[in-house]
Formats: sequence, structure tokens, C-alpha cells
Amino acid sequence: MADPSLSIIIPAKSSGGFILNTVDVLLNYLQQHWHGQFEVVVSVNGALAQVQETQAILLAKYAQDARVVIHQHLAPKGKGAALQSAFLSTKYELVSFIDADLPFDLAFLGLAKDAVNEGAQLVVGNRRLSESRVHLPTKLLPSFFKRHVFGLLYNSAVRLLFGIKQTDTQCGIKLMTRAFATEFFCHLTCHGFSYDVELFLLAKGHDKKVTSIPVTLMHEHGQSTLRLGGELIRTVKALAHLKHKENKGEYQPRPVLTAPQNEYLQLTSDDWGISPAVNEGMLRLAQLGVVKRVSIMANSLHKDYLLDELKAVPGIKLGLHFNLTNGVLLGQTSGHHHVDGLANTMPLLTLIKRSWFGCRTLSKALLKDIEHEFTLQVTALQQQGIALSYFDSHHHVHLLPGIIARIAPQAKALGVGHTRLVLDWGLLGKPQFLLCWFSIRAKAAVEQAGLSYLPFKYPGRKQFILRNKWQGQLAKVAVPTEIICHPATKGDLQLLPAEYTDHYDGARVDEFWALYNLGR
Repeated sequence: MADPSLSIIIPAKSSGGFILNTVDVLLNYLQQHWHGQFEVVVSVNGALAQVQETQAILLAKYAQDARVVIHQHLAPKGKGAALQSAFLSTKYELVSFIDADLPFDLAFLGLAKDAVNEGAQLVVGNRRLSESRVHLPTKLLPSFFKRHVFGLLYNSAVRLLFGIKQTDTQCGIKLMTRAFATEFFCHLTCHGFSYDVELFLLAKGHDKKVTSIPVTLMHEHGQSTLRLGGELIRTVKALAHLKHKENKGEYQPRPVLTAPQNEYLQLTSDDWGISPAVNEGMLRLAQLGVVKRVSIMANSLHKDYLLDELKAVPGIKLGLHFNLTNGVLLGQTSGHHHVDGLANTMPLLTLIKRSWFGCRTLSKALLKDIEHEFTLQVTALQQQGIALSYFDSHHHVHLLPGIIARIAPQAKALGVGHTRLVLDWGLLGKPQFLLCWFSIRAKAAVEQAGLSYLPFKYPGRKQFILRNKWQGQLAKVAVPTEIICHPATKGDLQLLPAEYTDHYDGARVDEFWALYNLGR
């Protein structure tokens, strides 16, 4: 029987030119021994300069080779995160992870494939099995021994804490079915060295078949991106995090949302256009039917990227994400803004201070420019054939005193009569609670202008990490409710020009996978 198709992901951090040899060895082996289709996905990660250097080296050699996919990963940091975002670039039914220095005999792949044919969902290499072998120069014995002892202690702690029976959780070669890989990445929130433990916690909680097979380990050099000293502190934090998730039932099966429950969840993705990865994340979730509304930044650099595909999603509602605090405003480029108004993009804190933290209406000159900018941004999108159903705003600036009263007549005249009020009392005690105060002040103006709005929920970091628990909370929503989110397939905001950057980057990935989990 022909081999199934295979995607191999290599997390390549600080790899430089040596990654070329790794890819060549893999391609040659697969060409000779794997009779199905295959691809090698190189997830280049690390510091920006190193990522760009390695990516250029890979593109120079493999740009025209369909068997090689070059994936750039910048945020969040960590080996697990680099694998997670690269998984979205894979397409085949079996998925394998292999360390970039390729220290294993690749015969593992054939043995692992046989194990999958026998019913395993996850196949892992195990260096502790008696049949496993190690080949290395004598000079590497001290460093190998240190790593071996660390591995033994780490695995003992994992088995003690979680009841996992595997004797080698951290072996750098694994193979799994695509279904299991999807499930795993929907649960992954440990982005660093300990990401492997979540594999075994998920398999244990969902009663998946895991097969360990021996490996032959071949060390030719001492190169490694793992630093044991610094990793110790991160390991303690990671294991505490994973134990907390296990205690909360995060690795147990959970019932899916019913169709009526899903209809109540009006998930709104903000920031379309701020970066390619943000657009990619929103589009995937919209196509799954998870995201129902997408808010577009009219003055963003990437608003046209995938826009036609987004407009083609059945039932999707599009809105203006009115923006005064990021990038170059449309009125600035045409020179229409007054020197006392929006002559320059203002930081959010500046606008808040000008409103005396929501206690004072903004100046007439500023409000006049805001109204003009609002009109420019609405008409710019409408002229592109975008039917706008609502408006909200970047950093929720439309809630500042005086803005709604000023722009509401123009909004209604332009056919955009629905907006957002951030009235979520779950924000009490959080920095975002100030938005509730702004919304209370704006509510009278919204109702007086005849604008409509929905009940609102603002999920936080905890909801996007404890995903099973959050889904249980969402199942209790009994009326149509707007739920804000900011997903992205990977963190790429540091690639933007300075005036377009945004501080919220890597955490968008956790939002994406929490939402992707809802759509399965």
C-alpha cells in the first residue's frame, strides 16, 4: 500500500545556513523512502534579523521547490509557538515534528507510519527504550550527559505531576495524525520547551492511543538553542501553568456548541488590515462561521489583502473600525485637518487626557476633524464596494465624550446606524473598566441619535487560555451578544512601519486558536 502523504515541520531558530543541509537530507531521504506526497515546512523563528537572514538563505535555494514551504514566525516566542503557526501552512494527513539539527535516524518515519496504520494517533520517539541507540563523538559526552540528566529529572517531574506514563516526553521527533495535530494546537498555550507535555496531557485526557518507538540518536556537534540554566525557571512556570489547566479540565473532551447557541454569539474581529496575519486569522475564522462580523481599518496598510475572499464569505457582516490612533489618517494625507485638531495621529492616552478621563467633551476643533475623518473612512470603504453594517473604533475612541453626538448624524446618513457600547461589568477591576465609564457617558448620545447596539462581552486573557471553561460560559449566552476578539495566525506586527505598529501582537495567536477551537 502506498504511503500516506506527510508534512514535516522543522522549528529552525538561529539556524543560519546549516538549515540547508537539514532540508537537503530530509528531501533526499523522503524522495527515496516515502512513496506518498510530502512537504518540508521550515518554521524560521527567533530574533527578527536572524529570521530574515535565514529566510533569505532558504528562499535563494528553495523558492521554486514545491516540496519546501518556508514559514516565518516572530511571535509569540518559543518552539511550540513556531510549530503551531507553521501547522497552518501544512496540508497533508500525517504531521511530523523534527529538530532542526536532525539528530535522529529518519527510519523513525517508516516505523511511525506503521504504528499509525495500527491505530495510533500519536507516535513519539523514546530515547529511554532499551532498543534506542546513541552515536556521538567523545568530546560531546559532557554536554550530552548534562542534558541527559536534565531530561531524566524533567521527565520524573512530569510523570509525578500529571500521571503521564511516557518515559521520554521531550524527544525531538514525533508523528501524528492531522486530526490529532489540529486538536493539539487548539489546546496549546505553552509556547516554549514544555509544549510537548500538552501533547501527552491531551492524549491522556481524550484517551488517544500513543505509541513509543526506539530511536537512533546521532550527535555530530554540540549546537543547541536550549540553555539549561535559563530553562529551569521557565520550566517551573510552565509546569505550574499546565497543572492549573489540567485541574480546570482543559484536556478533557467538551461538548460542542449547538447551532442555536452559536447564533447568539456575534463574534466581532477588530483590526482587519493592520497586518497580513491578522487578516489571515479573521478570514479563516469567518469561513468557519465562528466570526460573524469583521471591523475594517480604512487607513491601514493591508486592508485590501484577502478582502475579496472576506467579502465572499456567506452572511459575513462588515463594519468600519474607525481609527484615530494608528497609522496615517486619511485627512492628514489630503491636508484637511486643522492644526488644533487631527493634524497628527494622536496616542490614545492623549485623547483620554483631553477628555479629562471621560469627564469633559472634546474641543470643537477636534470634534470637527473627527467628524470629517469619520466621513472619509466610511466613504473610502463604501467606494470599494464594501457594504458597511456598523461602526466601532480602534481603542474604542468613538466612546470618548462628544464623538458619538458629533458623528451619529453622518453615520446614519451614510447608512451605518449600528455601533458598540462596551458595557461588560466583568471588566470591573481591570484596566479596560474605564471603557465601561466611557460607554455609560456615551449611551445617552447613542440612544438619542437612534443608533442600535448589542449586549457586549470583552473576553480577557484567562478566557483565551482556559478554552473549555470559556466555551461553557459562552454556552450560557441566551441573547444575541457582541463578543470582541483580535485574532491572528501569528505575530507579525513588528514588521510594520513605526507609525503603524501595535503593542498587542503575540497574544492574538492565543485568541485565534481559542476561536478556532470553537469552530471544530
